[in-house]
Amino acid sequence: MNRQISMQIGIAGMALSLISLLVSHYFFHELVELVRIHLTPDGHLNEIGIAKLRLAIYFLIACMFIFGVLFALNWINKILTLLPLTQLSSDMNRVFYSDLACSKKNIGRHFFLLSSALAIVLHLSMLAFGEPQWEGWADKTTPNLFVVAAVFLLIPIFKVRRLDLEKSLKRKIIWGLAILSGSFLFIYGEEISWGQQFFEIETTDLFKLNYQQENTLHNFFNPLFKYVYPFVGFSSFVVLSYFWLINKPKGLVANLFVPHASLFIFFLLMAGSTYTGNNEPYEVYLAIFSVLYAVRLMLCISNPGALFPRQFNRITPQE
Repeated sequence: MNRQISMQIGIAGMALSLISLLVSHYFFHELVELVRIHLTPDGHLNEIGIAKLRLAIYFLIACMFIFGVLFALNWINKILTLLPLTQLSSDMNRVFYSDLACSKKNIGRHFFLLSSALAIVLHLSMLAFGEPQWEGWADKTTPNLFVVAAVFLLIPIFKVRRLDLEKSLKRKIIWGLAILSGSFLFIYGEEISWGQQFFEIETTDLFKLNYQQENTLHNFFNPLFKYVYPFVGFSSFVVLSYFWLINKPKGLVANLFVPHASLFIFFLLMAGSTYTGNNEPYEVYLAIFSVLYAVRLMLCISNPGALFPRQFNRITPQE
């Protein structure tokens, strides 16, 4: 980094930290109220909690000032030269960015940044405004994403049929896409109780036995969800981490259908959302994941990568 630019950043950081310190007492009361209302279970924040919050603000201001000094004296460049950034960049590209199933440039990097940003924003919004609740806005709107994902998975089926691939390989991909699309549509149907509320359908005698007395299968197991969701969330993250970090998927079909390593941060926060026992946050993550997953598959099949057999990684013209 240019020394002059480094000094300008440092001076700006120190100035901002000092201004923040001077005006901190003006916004501190509003911050206490925000924490009390949205981040405390009983809406009460005692003196110890207020003191901890004040200490955290002063700590952040101090960090901002220290970084300002490091930039102003150009020490940050000296510190960066001691770090193996080149090797780190190479490892990130190899583990999280590389996607041999798609020829589209930087697709892994774009998905890593997009999915990570979505997961972090969603996580922070839940911390600030609380977790989504049953029959809330998230419960009523996010299931629509499963329909979007199902449609995105149906589109590549027509493109696979035009790919000059071996019939057995083409059949595996088409069946995989069809099963996934059907699965997402099934989840959507369960989430909206198969249109029961839209069409004012009466609950049948059999389904009156389930937890919410709706025409859905999953509500028969509703009391178990506080155990099932954490198990599924954390076990899926562990299994996928094994494939991402230790034993990468081999072959075209496995690389297509195993979620890509660019979703690492997304799955980490998705798994962490299950620890409270409230299944709604996990369902929101799952709905967003379905679209990300479907879009990547669509891009891979539209832009065949190196894993496609060399003589086959093209789309033949329609007859």
